[in-house]
Amino acid sequence: MEIILFETLVKDLTLKAYPLSSERDIFRYNQLLQLFPNNPLYNIELLSFGQDENEELMYFVMMKNDTPLVLMPFWFRKVHFEGKYTGYNDISSPYGYSGPVFAKGSNDKIAIKFWEEVDLWYKKHKVVSEFIRFNMQENWKHYTGQIKPTLTNVCGRVLPEDEQWKNFKPKVRNNYRKSVKCGLRSQILHNNITDKVIVQFHKIYTCTMERKNATSNYFYDLDYFRNLIYNNPSTCAIVMVYKDNTPVSAELLLLSDTTINSFLGGTDDNYFDTRPNDFLKVEVLKWAREKGYTYYFLGGGRENGDSLYHYKKDFFPLDNDTIFYTGRKIIDHEGYNILANSNPYCIGCTFGNYFPLYRCKQAC
Repeated sequence: MEIILFETLVKDLTLKAYPLSSERDIFRYNQLLQLFPNNPLYNIELLSFGQDENEELMYFVMMKNDTPLVLMPFWFRKVHFEGKYTGYNDISSPYGYSGPVFAKGSNDKIAIKFWEEVDLWYKKHKVVSEFIRFNMQENWKHYTGQIKPTLTNVCGRVLPEDEQWKNFKPKVRNNYRKSVKCGLRSQILHNNITDKVIVQFHKIYTCTMERKNATSNYFYDLDYFRNLIYNNPSTCAIVMVYKDNTPVSAELLLLSDTTINSFLGGTDDNYFDTRPNDFLKVEVLKWAREKGYTYYFLGGGRENGDSLYHYKKDFFPLDNDTIFYTGRKIIDHEGYNILANSNPYCIGCTFGNYFPLYRCKQAC
């Protein structure tokens, strides 16, 4: 049952930090998560990907008596140089859209108090800096560090079919017509995703990443997808596009109460000429309309204004974009400078855009 706050006083609020390492820890986190507005990006299977031995997955929860008001997962990272622990730590949010999630009806005073308590906890635990990837629900408000607009994202309203079709750029309409003439068909699975479909999706996705020479953090093993989908059947869907009986394009969707989030996908390049990507997205919009969703979130490009962004924007040229913000905070300036001066890549650096600078692993 979701917590809804009509009036909350700031007094008697307590902040606790808990690990997310044991089954018991995860059970408690999942129980708390159910009390907040539904956001599939906070599922434990998404948070825990990519852990190394110097990182510990944890979460903050702010409570008023027995009522959770704020929940925020994070990585507590020990800072090492040349294999030795420096005695300093830093914080990073999990990959993707994260930061704090607030109970429905929370007011500004709760957010302000949350960040005040978090900063006190950081000082007690020798946390030098914090890097946060905020979500799309404006949870960056009242952040006590630097808020940086980082990437423009495409998110469009699900409209009546005729209006949606008219709003597409002509290229989208033409490509969809071509897909239909080529005999493409779609299948969208939700709550009953079979292992066969997960295997097909994984193969297409992996081949796409290999073709693009993606870095290692974009590769996921098959069990990662199985665990994510089987443990979260209500918030995961897969759309498959077939040419005859051959899967040619696929996308994993993450579902909130109102929004379909495009998460990961790929296409067999042997079938590019049939325009399966455009076909897939139009088919998702049909499904979204049927199921009563309000938004289809496509995300952004690799950088603002690139070809990937413009490809996505062609589906929603009349909708306002949403901005992805990151947060950067230095808690211990002296410690931060000590660490930066210990990193040979930082010596003489005048660019300094990487954050935290002491974790930079290449010359500016």
